[in-house]
Amino acid sequence: MKRFLLITAALGAISTPVLAQSEPTEETEEIILWHPYPDSTIITVGQRSGFLKTDEATSPSTLITLDDLENRGSSTVADFLRTVPGASVNRSGPAGSLTQLRLRGAEANQTLVLIDGVEVSNPNTGEFDFASLRSEDVIKIEVLRGEQSALWGSDALGGVINIITSAGTLNAATLPEYQLSVEGGSFNTGEAQVSARIPLGLDTNRAFHESILSINGNLFSTDGYDISGSDGDKDGSESRGLNIGLNHVDLAGIEFSAKYSAQHAVNEFDSDTDFNGRLNDIDAESETDIKIALLTGRFELVGFDHTINLSHVSTDQVTSGTSFKNDTAGKRTTLNWVGSQTWDDHTLTLLAETEEESFSNFGGVGGGQNQEQSIRNNALAGDYRFDNDALTLSVSARQDFNDMFDDSLTWRAGVGYNLENLNGRVRGSVGTGVKNPTMTEIFGFFPAFFVGNPDIQPEKSLGYNIGYEQSLFENDLFISVDYFRSDLENEILTDFSVFPSTVINLESESQREGVEIEGRWNISEYLSGRASVTFLDTEENGVKELRRPEFQASGTLTWDVDPFSLTLSADHTGSQIDTDFATFSRVELDSFTLLGLNAVYHINDIISVSLRGENLLDENYQEVVGYASQGRGFYAGLRADF
Repeated sequence: MKRFLLITAALGAISTPVLAQSEPTEETEEIILWHPYPDSTIITVGQRSGFLKTDEATSPSTLITLDDLENRGSSTVADFLRTVPGASVNRSGPAGSLTQLRLRGAEANQTLVLIDGVEVSNPNTGEFDFASLRSEDVIKIEVLRGEQSALWGSDALGGVINIITSAGTLNAATLPEYQLSVEGGSFNTGEAQVSARIPLGLDTNRAFHESILSINGNLFSTDGYDISGSDGDKDGSESRGLNIGLNHVDLAGIEFSAKYSAQHAVNEFDSDTDFNGRLNDIDAESETDIKIALLTGRFELVGFDHTINLSHVSTDQVTSGTSFKNDTAGKRTTLNWVGSQTWDDHTLTLLAETEEESFSNFGGVGGGQNQEQSIRNNALAGDYRFDNDALTLSVSARQDFNDMFDDSLTWRAGVGYNLENLNGRVRGSVGTGVKNPTMTEIFGFFPAFFVGNPDIQPEKSLGYNIGYEQSLFENDLFISVDYFRSDLENEILTDFSVFPSTVINLESESQREGVEIEGRWNISEYLSGRASVTFLDTEENGVKELRRPEFQASGTLTWDVDPFSLTLSADHTGSQIDTDFATFSRVELDSFTLLGLNAVYHINDIISVSLRGENLLDENYQEVVGYASQGRGFYAGLRADF
């Protein structure tokens, strides 16, 4: 760490001032919007440096903006992701329970999840659990679909999701300085949060940019309901979180940003203690602690804009009340450098990265699963873009060097062309993705039942996308349609035919294809809506894959006449296949529709009140076999912005 800081300071000493401007110019305006996170036309994960306008991207993307978040009012990020084409959510019980997301039919651990640009998946399982990720401090969600490993490496096989909080945005000054909110309702649910964005003074080396300290604290609890569906004890959850960000700090010509967040969550759950494939009503509990730290330095040197990121993520889980003790701890430390230069219509971006992941298991003194392991990966990548008024071309390539399994080379190429006479645009891309084996898959976690496979190899995917987007009625209506196809090789599967069970690479291919439709419409001055539809077909060796609905649809309609707004939402999930472990057979889960309503009244410029309803149709559904669903709920809230 000391060496990193010394190197960064030395580079700053010989660098030119960071994008120094003293008077407002056209160039300054572009700098101010360097990472304009709340904007509905900007995506930051489309390249590794700076940002892209969505009409410059060659891969399909979905942006959930601050307005979308506030209008719909859902309390969890997972509920917002149900609105994204190609995204399917599976939650095992009430709020706070294990929540998985599958993008374009990929497995839950095959989509890269970032929070403020930091990878947050659990190194043990390779996936991120959305269970306790609240939405109160989120100001934007970016989803980039399709194989993105050429830029983002392992895990970005199905795509990339970047969740941006107020602590991670460089535009915190555009948000309210202070915010307080409370909400309570059904299932004895309560939530409170407080936010502060404190200007620390004008940065003399960047016009209009102030150093900003952002702080957010959140408390949540719910009694929940009996997950087993046997009218037993309720399974509740609670969480608390702290999110701190410091942006625009100029030191020796380097602009520093830093972030730290910590979340503690406790989740009660039921487990299959008699191994008959059905949940038993027991008093089991899991505690999860997630900590994220990020330090970023930006500077200009020899014509390139440089960014150095140092991040650390830890995920600790402790479980009690089950038949077997298996506490885990996973850590990931990443250091990368990104250099970018733009001239005329050309942009070149280079990347070098090193990452170390470690994990440990503890099953009690003398436990067979007790171990500590680590792996390291290094990577080099490059991205070239050509962009003029009509034509966009992009080519990316990345070489990963792995110390435990085969190295991997991934690539991606894309093209976009504006049809100005039609006010439309065609785009297409083709590329490869890779998903490295997880720590559990390599090293195993309980030798009496499961052992890892040190010879397991990364999963690889080749996919392409063809899309068209159209603006109508003076840009009040926007529609995009995409067809995609992906072929997955070396799919990792648990082999239960041997004892103890282990993981293997399948020799057959998994095919995933579908059509995604998305639209936004400003119907009138007071009425607006957005909708998405997904048709999906996923098969492995001719057999449909689990928990991937063939049809999904989502719609949101907002009526906004100051001081009142009303938003009606509907999320439909079609039938899907799951495994019933009571019979070890495949069963079909019925389709369901979740209807929601959020009403907000602004009493004055500071105070607003809200009333929100979830699952208004009181649907009785299952997203995972054997796990009861959450019924109808109503919640009232009070918020102050000043």
